[in-house]
Amino acid sequence: MSLTVYRDGKFMSEERAAVSPFDRGLLYGDGLFETLRCYEGKFFRLDAHVERLRRGLETLGITPPAALQEIGPVLRELANLNYVANGVARIVVTRGVGEFGLLGRFAEQPMLLAACWPQPPPPGRRYEAGIQVIIAHHRLSGCAGLKSLNYLPQILARREAEAAGADDAILLNTHGHVAEATSSNVFLVRDRELITPALEAEILPGITRAAVLELARAEKLPVVERVVHQNDLFHADEIFLTNSVAEVTPVTRLGGHWVHLGQPGPITREMMRAYGALVGREAK
Repeated sequence: MSLTVYRDGKFMSEERAAVSPFDRGLLYGDGLFETLRCYEGKFFRLDAHVERLRRGLETLGITPPAALQEIGPVLRELANLNYVANGVARIVVTRGVGEFGLLGRFAEQPMLLAACWPQPPPPGRRYEAGIQVIIAHHRLSGCAGLKSLNYLPQILARREAEAAGADDAILLNTHGHVAEATSSNVFLVRDRELITPALEAEILPGITRAAVLELARAEKLPVVERVVHQNDLFHADEIFLTNSVAEVTPVTRLGGHWVHLGQPGPITREMMRAYGALVGREAK
């Protein structure tokens, strides 16, 4: 079934939403995106996603499209038009079409594209048994703090994980410290202390990451944002990943090393429960 999408102020079929072969998002990855999970036509912390997108566009020197101001009603209408009960939404902004070359002069009309499509939540076994991850050979670029359209390091790391029979990969930053997984932030637990790489580690400031930190502090759990070394992962009592689509995902195997005897740990389970309840309260 053809989806209805939204491009530059208009709803249209996906077939009509053609992108110029000279769009800088296509040519250079010169743009940003946001991904959200749709819960019965509702979205969790959409305002936070839009604000992160605006900050990223400011960093890139891209003027936010005027249509971005109405993106909430747009996404809800897309969910309605595409009969989305549970699904995924994507917002993409590129610099648009400009003079050929790296500087992209005269690119004065950014492109905004939004879509929402049905997609079931990840299978329950991922939460019941956890997933297996590896530490990737590929490292994140210095732009990892942006939700950039250029995802080559993450793509290569995910392919490396698949070749190793794993579900995901954890990437190191340019300093060799733990950064994030291919599409998730990383948390670990040691002696009931919740630890996650600090934003200075060139990581994406995840919306789900921020929510989990809020929940942990509300539960009076000790929370530390700091440099995380590879060795910290192998000495962790628990590890879990967070993102908007998969929410809180337990990691029960790191390479050939079992984490928490191959089962989701108690703090991971508590964060899974608390995050689900938070979404139920706040999704709109």
